[in-house]
Amino acid sequence: MDIAVKNLVLSYETLANQAIKFNHAYLQLLKIYEELILAPDWFAELEKSGSSLFKTIASMQQEQKIIVCKFQDLSKFIAKAQLHFIINPEAEQLKNIADDCQIMIDFVNSIDLADLQDMFVKIKK
Repeated sequence: MDIAVKNLVLSYETLANQAIKFNHAYLQLLKIYEELILAPDWFAELEKSGSSLFKTIASMQQEQKIIVCKFQDLSKFIAKAQLHFIINPEAEQLKNIADDCQIMIDFVNSIDLADLQDMFVKIKK
């Protein structure tokens, strides 16, 4: 396989791992939400300890945008590379990665942090 295609594959895998870690962090916040439903007084304790869920969510919203931008940039690089590989295994690999990038963009965008923030606001009240 061409070295440029290998590098694009590696870039995709790195970004995909970043997106998976991002999703894991989101799932952890959902677990915290479930615990806070059962014991809403823990919310104040979290805030006192310096662990602001709202700051965490704001930071994650920025990270979400960055991850999506990186996937979009990678998609542009792949589109340029596809012009050089028309009919061969590299062309198929690039097509698959381009499709996977779009899937990951949709996946990361589907993580609704604003809704989660609203859920935490309701508990805090």
